[in-house]
Amino acid sequence: MKRKIPFEKYEAAGNDFIILDFFEFWHTDINDPLLMARMCDRHFGVGADGIIALCPHEEHAFEMKYLNSDGRFSSFCGNGSRAISHYYYRKYDKTSFDFVAADGLHEAEVLDSSRIRIRMKNLTKPVSTPFGYLVDSGSPHLIKEVDNPFGLKVKEVGKPLRDEFGSDGVNVNFIAIEGNKLLIATYERGVEDETLACGTGIVASAFYNCWKEQSKGKQLQNVMCKGGSLQVELTIHGDVAEEVFLIGPVHHVFSGTFFIGEDARF
Repeated sequence: MKRKIPFEKYEAAGNDFIILDFFEFWHTDINDPLLMARMCDRHFGVGADGIIALCPHEEHAFEMKYLNSDGRFSSFCGNGSRAISHYYYRKYDKTSFDFVAADGLHEAEVLDSSRIRIRMKNLTKPVSTPFGYLVDSGSPHLIKEVDNPFGLKVKEVGKPLRDEFGSDGVNVNFIAIEGNKLLIATYERGVEDETLACGTGIVASAFYNCWKEQSKGKQLQNVMCKGGSLQVELTIHGDVAEEVFLIGPVHHVFSGTFFIGEDARF
């Protein structure tokens, strides 16, 4: 007998996700990594960089649980948080709310029908390593300056750097300054490939750039990735960033049903 899993497909600056709504459909086992990975498979499944579960929470609007495309639970996903916030906005017509994720409490604000502003965690001084600088923005990120991030073979160069940090690894961001914009290309652990955008990587890189330039007070960083343009607002106090916000585009792509069993491929 076939089982059906309803889902929503979203993209946030080219970072694409499958959203599962556990407010309404709680039978899906997100603890099954093979099933989650199959749904993310771009040939035999829906295709996505990751899966986001919208889960009930007693004190806040919802709890966000995130899984990479390898089917494993992961740390906070910035673009994913914008996607799931847009879904919640569409469903409940709320333009301001807070939610819980792997790294704690976040605030979401709907700026218009296709732009979401997410409050991120405070950031602390980048840590120097032989391979670049490390910043934890809800997920661990290595930041490395290069001449042209968009001309780089990101997977080929990023995978060895990811592996320098143990089995869990880190995400690897290649950045450059061009005029008043920060250019960035990211290799994501769990996806084990380049993604068109990475929200936590964008935030980490924007903070690194401010820290390197010894910026003070309120800052606005314009960031360009292969999936589009985003902005990071942050207030710098020495080696710390507070009032950190990620702003960018998000779109509902389609709704669908994933089938399991009988003639299904899983």
